[in-house]
Amino acid sequence: MDKLKPIMAAIAANKLLAAHIAIDAALEGETGTSWIRELRKLKSTIGGSNPRHSIIAKGGNSKLPFMAFSSLPGIGFCPGAGDCLNWCYSFRSHRYPAAFARQAQNSWLMAAKHRRQWILDDIDKLRKGRDHVDFRLYVDGDFQSVEHVTFWMDALRERPWLKAYGYSKSFQQLAAFNTVNGDWPDNYKLNLSSGHNASPALTAVVESLPITRGHFKAVAIGRKVKSTDHGDREHQQELRDAYGSKAFTCPGKCGECTPKGHACGSDRFAGIDIIIAVH
Repeated sequence: MDKLKPIMAAIAANKLLAAHIAIDAALEGETGTSWIRELRKLKSTIGGSNPRHSIIAKGGNSKLPFMAFSSLPGIGFCPGAGDCLNWCYSFRSHRYPAAFARQAQNSWLMAAKHRRQWILDDIDKLRKGRDHVDFRLYVDGDFQSVEHVTFWMDALRERPWLKAYGYSKSFQQLAAFNTVNGDWPDNYKLNLSSGHNASPALTAVVESLPITRGHFKAVAIGRKVKSTDHGDREHQQELRDAYGSKAFTCPGKCGECTPKGHACGSDRFAGIDIIIAVH
């Protein structure tokens, strides 16, 4: 929605006053009670109050039964985005006021070091004594900078009970962290996401990182695919035929793709392309 773009731009620039002005402009003439409520809560958070939306999704839906973190997608937030901007699924969630406001809040928290402690506190609160917690880092959004990569890798290293995985196109930021630091945690698996803007040389660097499991690729098969199609065997065969190489087909539900855990976070699938149809 066009009225959300100035809010996203202000948050990307970490400008409080501009964000407030953009939110007020979006509220002007707005009649939807949900939009009014959620944008006001977002404005309150940006103004300095405690986060008004949940930071970490607790998990539990049929597609993603894991704890998860999301931020805003697109230009200003996903520096490695390329062709994926033409079909990014995350933008579809912006028709839901709470989903947009939660992503915007989390991007605002990530934009300053002192605000990131809210994120860590929420993660620790959700542990609840468990020895093992599956965690998807970035359902929406991506690493914006080397500073963000450093923040998350430090957080994961200090929390070995988090079994984290994610998808990223921020190859330049990941490669730069490897150069200046290179202290990768053992509890994070990286899937290189297709649709990026990286050169083959940079891609090869990120492929060789110790955290990298392999590639996760969205494949166009020439027709519109519904999310419910992913688990259908005939569709999966059609997808493999379109891809033309050996690969594991994603069934669309992260919690049950194999009997021994999800493929994207498993060493058992190291180096194997995982594919899903563009939908």
